[in-house]
Amino acid sequence: MPTAKGSPRNVSLRDQLRAHTHQQHERLHEHACFQALFDQTLGIVDYRDLILRLYGFYQPLDRAIGRAISCGAACTAGYDYAERAGYLAQDLADLGWSAEAIEESPRCSEAFDIVSPASLGGILYVIEGATLGGARIDRAARRLLAREDEAGRRFWSWCRAVGGHRWPMTNAYLEGLEAEGAAVSDLRQGAHDTFRLLADWLAPLDHSAPLAVARVP
Repeated sequence: MPTAKGSPRNVSLRDQLRAHTHQQHERLHEHACFQALFDQTLGIVDYRDLILRLYGFYQPLDRAIGRAISCGAACTAGYDYAERAGYLAQDLADLGWSAEAIEESPRCSEAFDIVSPASLGGILYVIEGATLGGARIDRAARRLLAREDEAGRRFWSWCRAVGGHRWPMTNAYLEGLEAEGAAVSDLRQGAHDTFRLLADWLAPLDHSAPLAVARVP
């Protein structure tokens, strides 16, 4: 039986978000670029394009999340957002991109359309959950780059290092939103839109379509 906010009784907010986005999550896992990385068939140029594309996604998303928090999004239970784009920018520099090329690279400006104080919890559910896959991706990237230091995979290494801490913190945050009676429909929409936006943004890499950016010489 639903509550006044539209949430089924005895089903946690996290479980509702998981069920609502399950198919999107599975499709993203099957993205050709990640599968090729795991299979060790991804080339270094395509890996560079993947990092560039992720930077273009997270750079505006970081800013949009910061704006939502400053505009009154409740971050309860000790939750503290950590920006991602800086690690990806470092990886791009490690991989040979110039500061000018990084600055002029495409950005996913639609992030500002989906992030709001009401939708923030759903968005954080998606991107904080993504850190949990960092360990596997980091191992694959390490094999691809064939080097022991973190150059070119700083983002994945960060995900691997912090995922075990950030995910419980995010769950506590979601529990706080649930206790405060946050509108589940807005949170579901935020999670759904984040998966959709990331899938759309990475779509040019799924079929080896060329990106409209200069390649590293």
